[in-house]
Amino acid sequence: MSSTTSSPTSPSPSAPLRTYATVSLHKSDTIRLLNFPPDTTSALEPVILACWPPGLDSQSKFHQSYEYKLKGTPFGYYRSQQHVGGIRLLRSVLVFLYERNWELVTSALCGRRYTAKDTLIFRQARAAESPLPPVEWLVLAPMSTDKLRVVYDADGVRLSGGDAERNHDHLGVLITAIKKTLEGLDYFDKGEWSHDSFEFELKGRPWRSRGEASVKMRILLMQLLDTIEGYGWRLYTTVLQRTSTDEDRILDTWYFVRERGDVTKVDVDVAVKGLES
Repeated sequence: MSSTTSSPTSPSPSAPLRTYATVSLHKSDTIRLLNFPPDTTSALEPVILACWPPGLDSQSKFHQSYEYKLKGTPFGYYRSQQHVGGIRLLRSVLVFLYERNWELVTSALCGRRYTAKDTLIFRQARAAESPLPPVEWLVLAPMSTDKLRVVYDADGVRLSGGDAERNHDHLGVLITAIKKTLEGLDYFDKGEWSHDSFEFELKGRPWRSRGEASVKMRILLMQLLDTIEGYGWRLYTTVLQRTSTDEDRILDTWYFVRERGDVTKVDVDVAVKGLES
């Protein structure tokens, strides 16, 4: 009786492979890219210059990686006045890579120092795969001990202004829904527009809660996810992107995406009136 033994088929050396690469944040002003193609790395420069008004301080190779050092402190301590600009900067980096078919695998904290920030691990999609669908971006940023900021920018959409613009204020619709969620848990204190975004001030310092209050805070997070997903958004990633201190730990910033055109229909006029009340 004869038998044959087959060995596992090894992939062809010419077969397209998925390539991993990372974006990491360092100090309060540095973006470092590792294992991206040179043309991707160089193409990021105009993106940074377009979305970060203070500009670049320097750029250079750093061992096997390439780094951009920015003027100002986009990834500084949470009380930095450039925090909202830092959110928009990182979002622009995510958009840049997403549009080039780099899929985000995960964010990971790769160091134990209290100043450490997340590393974002990407994987390049196979050339044969279809491009990632076009999306919009929304950011939810817990700040200090009692604030929650919502950042959303869309072409042709104004965040505040005259009645004509506000009738098309899609962010206002979502803000109204978030406000109702906060009111339902007795967290809402007040809110205001600033830095072309909306900031809620919350009761009870939920981001420094413990014991029973920490359970309520987690219920809040789940209800916020339910609310935001109801408008077609899904969580893309969370990123620890600011500098902590040995006493104050910084919270993750939450990035959401929504496929263009995937919008739940809501009566905008009613929503805007709720925002103004």
